Amino acid sequence: MDEFVYAVSAEQWDNGSLLRLGRVPRERILERQAWQFFTGIGLGGRPEWSSEIADAAPVLARTGRISLPEMVYLKHIDRYLLLTWSLHKDFNPEAGSRLHLYVAARPWGPFELFHDEDPWLTPEQTPYCPRLPLKWFDPATNRGWLLHSGSWSKLYSKTYYRVSVRQFELSVS
Repeated sequence: MDEFVYAVSAEQWDNGSLLRLGRVPRERILERQAWQFFTGIGLGGRPEWSSEIADAAPVLARTGRISLPEMVYLKHIDRYLLLTWSLHKDFNPEAGSRLHLYVAARPWGPFELFHDEDPWLTPEQTPYCPRLPLKWFDPATNRGWLLHSGSWSKLYSKTYYRVSVRQFELSVS
């Protein structure tokens, strides 16, 4: 979209509630002082930024439903896809998980929930950390592979604690 690289983060690894956004010029990713954090929408609908992380405002708030998020830009539809997940019970893989997918025109939102899968597969599998490797996505067909991890539960880890993939197709209108 522009000369920046954008990054999203939640306030905890599972069942967080707030998604924050940072940006940095592409050539300065490793320089902490070059990073800026979204603080809100200002006059004229323009995003505002601060170099102080403490000033960061959430771009999405959803109580207990934001865990280890990933956001990718789909150039062919000019949209940002946000993938995240949540556990049915904090820190408990035996209870199962949910998959949450959002879309937005800009990295600061507003985000629209377009897919909410509950349960996400089965409680035995308890998938987590959804990722969309863009090399595994075909913009011509809107088909690709969703990458995720599987249950770390003591009961099921020998079967499901591994990298898993699942084929999908986006409906674009």
